[in-house]
Amino acid sequence: MQVPDIPIARDFKEITRHGSTLFPIGVYKTQLSRNVLGYVPLHWHDEIQFCLVTKGFVSFTVNQSIYNIEEENGIFINSGYLHSAKPYNSENKDSEYICFDISPNFLSGSSKNIIHEKYVEPFLKSSSNSAIALNTSIPWQKKVLYTLDNLFRVYINNEFGFELDMHSKLSSIWHLIITNTPDYIKEVNTNAFAENNRIKEMLSYIHQNYKQKIALDDVAKAANISRSECCRFFKRMIKSTPFEYLISYRINQSMLLLKNSSLSITEIAEEVGFGSVSYYIEKFRKHTNYTPKEFRNYCIAPSENAD
Repeated sequence: MQVPDIPIARDFKEITRHGSTLFPIGVYKTQLSRNVLGYVPLHWHDEIQFCLVTKGFVSFTVNQSIYNIEEENGIFINSGYLHSAKPYNSENKDSEYICFDISPNFLSGSSKNIIHEKYVEPFLKSSSNSAIALNTSIPWQKKVLYTLDNLFRVYINNEFGFELDMHSKLSSIWHLIITNTPDYIKEVNTNAFAENNRIKEMLSYIHQNYKQKIALDDVAKAANISRSECCRFFKRMIKSTPFEYLISYRINQSMLLLKNSSLSITEIAEEVGFGSVSYYIEKFRKHTNYTPKEFRNYCIAPSENAD
């Protein structure tokens, strides 16, 4: 299945339930052009994530790092880290990848055994492993990618005992990960966790107040840092200024309204915080290469998003 519009809370945490309480694994096949925004926006979740690119070229952003992943390669994204995915360029807008969202407890069974305490929890808290690019040119990573492909087939076939098979394959993958990334045993870098939480606070403030006028001082105050440090820190973590991000977020919210509401262009511009409709149209065209009216007329119908 594909989730064309990921529900995200104000603190950027994804609120999709991945799998069930008894089987906490979500498996998705994502075609970026079928996402309502044309890409997967910034979000985070408690689950670990593996992505296997099956078509095209996908650019993943995790924390402040960018990973450009080609077809047949993939990426591991650790629990709790902000990440997004978009086409590498306009020629790859139809890029596809398989995504596995897995509760860490599924790997260890519980939080009170040696598997969790020795091999899962320390890795989740390791700042040196927010993400790992997986490339077929590296033997152990090639094994991970091959097993992920098999994992998807097992899930799709849904034969009796598939849950056991998936658990076995995931244990094999995790063993490859931890035995080839020994740095996770080192002391946790608390500064990296503080930075991750700080940027979440700044983004959360923008999420909650984007309809109003927001000054740089407001964003800085939300993270309890100076105005100058706010700009430097935000750009290092998100690769844009707070103002650029605010405009982008307003545009993204307006795209949802254009697709799912009957509000006029002027009403939408006001709803998402733009002072004038002409400025909104200018920024929308720069962001999407369409006018709001063109986007509303030609955007993908909801029925086409279903698998």
